[in-house]
Amino acid sequence: MGIYSEINGSKWWLASNNDLYQELFSYVNNLDSKQQYRSADNLRYARLYGNFDYFGLNALNYYRVEASYNVTNRVTLNVVQSMVDTVVSKITKNKPKATFLTSGGDFSLQTKAKKLTKFVEGIYAHTDFYEKATMAFQDACIFGTGCLKIFIEDGQIKTERVMIEEIKIDDVESFYAKPRQIHQVKYVQKSVLKETFPGFEVEIDQAMNTDDNSFQDYQSSTYKDMVKVVESWHLKSGPKAKDGKHTICISSATLFEEKYDKDYFPFVFFRWGDRPVGFFGQGLAEQLQGIQLEINKILRTIQVSMHLVSVPKLLVEASSKIVSSHLNNRIGGIIKYAGTPPAYAPLGGIPGELFSHLDRLYQRAYEISGISQLAAQSLKPAGLDSGKALREFNDLETERFMSVAKRYEKTFMDAAEIMIDMARDLYLAEGEFKVKAKDGKFVESISWKDVDMDKDKYMMQVFPTSALSNTPAARLADVQDLLAAGFIDKEDALSLLDFPDLESTMNLLNADSKNLERIIEKMMDEGEYFPPEPYQNLENCLRKTQQAYLLYKVQGAPDDRLELLRQFMEDCQNLLERARAEVPGPQELTQELAAQGAATAAAEVAENIPQEQGLLESGAIDLSEQGQPQEEVVQEQAVDEQQVIE
Repeated sequence: MGIYSEINGSKWWLASNNDLYQELFSYVNNLDSKQQYRSADNLRYARLYGNFDYFGLNALNYYRVEASYNVTNRVTLNVVQSMVDTVVSKITKNKPKATFLTSGGDFSLQTKAKKLTKFVEGIYAHTDFYEKATMAFQDACIFGTGCLKIFIEDGQIKTERVMIEEIKIDDVESFYAKPRQIHQVKYVQKSVLKETFPGFEVEIDQAMNTDDNSFQDYQSSTYKDMVKVVESWHLKSGPKAKDGKHTICISSATLFEEKYDKDYFPFVFFRWGDRPVGFFGQGLAEQLQGIQLEINKILRTIQVSMHLVSVPKLLVEASSKIVSSHLNNRIGGIIKYAGTPPAYAPLGGIPGELFSHLDRLYQRAYEISGISQLAAQSLKPAGLDSGKALREFNDLETERFMSVAKRYEKTFMDAAEIMIDMARDLYLAEGEFKVKAKDGKFVESISWKDVDMDKDKYMMQVFPTSALSNTPAARLADVQDLLAAGFIDKEDALSLLDFPDLESTMNLLNADSKNLERIIEKMMDEGEYFPPEPYQNLENCLRKTQQAYLLYKVQGAPDDRLELLRQFMEDCQNLLERARAEVPGPQELTQELAAQGAATAAAEVAENIPQEQGLLESGAIDLSEQGQPQEEVVQEQAVDEQQVIE
């Protein structure tokens, strides 16, 4: 039975507060002793990935087995790490987005669903959920299962990545992957526990800092300050049952205990591959371990063979009179001998089959994981330069990971459901709970009361952050196809490109559209009117406001909000008509230009006549040689100028 004795058998949740910690520790220690195989597997996979000889995987023994381990004489070709890193980069480059939709809901519900989407995005951003999900996905590739914990602390929703070795689940109970209890074993500093649980200072000082399963070969002050903490959850046995419990225990006391009425655990799990039975999944490291071990063996064989047969050696006949010191590396050295001269032995050869088998195994590793060597090296196939070709290549390569990507996206849906439930609890407990969400270039504070609605009023779907390609060439091809088909206009195309080096230019080009979208959203959400300005693109405002008006009318928006859009469209139309009235039409413009031209010509004639008359009188201009009297020339010129004036 160990150091603790059980009163209720394995039903620790039925124990009294005085006996709870003893029964719980006894149960968890019993689980540990039965599941040493799982700890050994996780340790092996961690060593395969990290190329590092860990002793264990908890806070007390994760250091290297040999502190002075020499890695200079070891040749490695770590395909496990290469595959895992490539898959993690490929799958987690998209950021799934939990989107809430209503089925036949009115305008109010649809507005709440839209805000609820932003609300969850704000929690994702506040808790760094995407970064921690990437770490959990990497854990799933290495150990088979990754874990994220969602909890409430200091009135805020928080998340953390949980090392899967900390999770303890009974194998028999989780045969169908649906356990009724989960335990998290973690080592915490005594000072932190004392601040978190005041009143238990004596019990915390008396708590054990290790057990039979945690080996430690040095006694440091940090080691002595660590305490083993077990946090456990047991779900209710039925809707009306009252046996749900959540506890936090150390070896000497029960620090926290409460009834647990939820039908879920505060964890989200991700598995690289599902097993037919059991809770924990199969990892990529496990799938590749046979190939990795064989590669290591071949590399060792090649290394030893190279050392044995690839070093030049001299053959000296035993009866020859040769001084060994004369066999050196001096340039132009002299070797004196009598009898048979020394000669270099021919170098031995390493069978080419060894290298062929090594290359074959390395290629098989890529085939098993479904990764191309080009993807692992961040290269594209030669000749694929067009956006369309790159899209087709990426689609073919991504199909292999479709099931994995779906499981990764489901993690975000499961997390969103837990976050929503915890937000409701915080609102009921505190009376208010707000989340800051990013809305384009702005930050918006969303209150829970503005998004609260029953679960049966909405459905949740997950979408990637961008459905467009990731490479610039492929993204440009996507946008060009949409633009050529008439699905989007030029402004929308510029917004969809979203190239980082063009961000400042894009912001200026899209400022009009972004401003209009925010105005429409403000009018529909807050009921406040914002009139159009002459500096806006009024034709674009009129067109997009009309589209928004029809959309909101179909959604059943209140008439007072629709009236704001109608007023906005009327004001846009009035500004357009006023601008057209101030611009002269073609006929008026022609008459005005003609009048301006006639006035200019008259002024030029009035200015030139005195000059020409003076030239004629002075004789500077002599027209008599042309056979025409000067008086007639002057008269004809005056008639022509008078016609021009008229």
